[in-house]
Amino acid sequence: MVVLLAVLGLAWTMWGNELRTGVGLVMDTLRNAGPVWFFGAMAVLPLVGFPLAPFTFAAGPVFGPQMGVAPVIVCAVGAVTVNVALSYWISAKALRPLMIRVMTWLGRTLPEVPADSAAKLTFFVRVIPGTPFFVQNYLLGLARVPFGIYLAVSVAVTTAMIVVAILAGDALVRGDKTMLAIAGAGCAVVGLGMHLIRKKVTRMLRERRALQEARASSRPTPLN
Repeated sequence: MVVLLAVLGLAWTMWGNELRTGVGLVMDTLRNAGPVWFFGAMAVLPLVGFPLAPFTFAAGPVFGPQMGVAPVIVCAVGAVTVNVALSYWISAKALRPLMIRVMTWLGRTLPEVPADSAAKLTFFVRVIPGTPFFVQNYLLGLARVPFGIYLAVSVAVTTAMIVVAILAGDALVRGDKTMLAIAGAGCAVVGLGMHLIRKKVTRMLRERRALQEARASSRPTPLN
């Protein structure tokens, strides 16, 4: 995954303008196609690395006036739920067996996440800044985080971001300064909350690892 991130970063550096133009063309086409195609694409395209942010920021301004903000939020959350579920199936059922063979060939094992730390790890991965959404999905699926925990935490975190983005976009189009201020405040609250929780989760994971290392070092060395 480190290699994948490096490749993505290099591609964005070399062809950033072309990629941005391509994303813009796709989004224009989907806007004109209507909500069914738009939200259907929102569920499918991130599977192959298409960014989620253009969908979340465009949904409110484009479809809010004709559908209403609440239905737009419901459709967006539904699309993301389908996406994270499909991503898990692809990574856990299709990619993981391949990765196991590769790791075995390298003399290593592919780790699985213990159930008691799955929720913390899932949240931590979801709020790491700069990590593409589809990479987060595949990392968690490869680690075989329990599906229920993966889905619940992923949808909860993403929903908070979607709600703020859609409210802000819709308010911006309507010129509603009050709602725009509320959305901005909500964004700040969500960001601060995730930052604080991320710090707490990081500390808990470090303490857990230190405890495990201390227990391992305290075990008596077997005599030859």
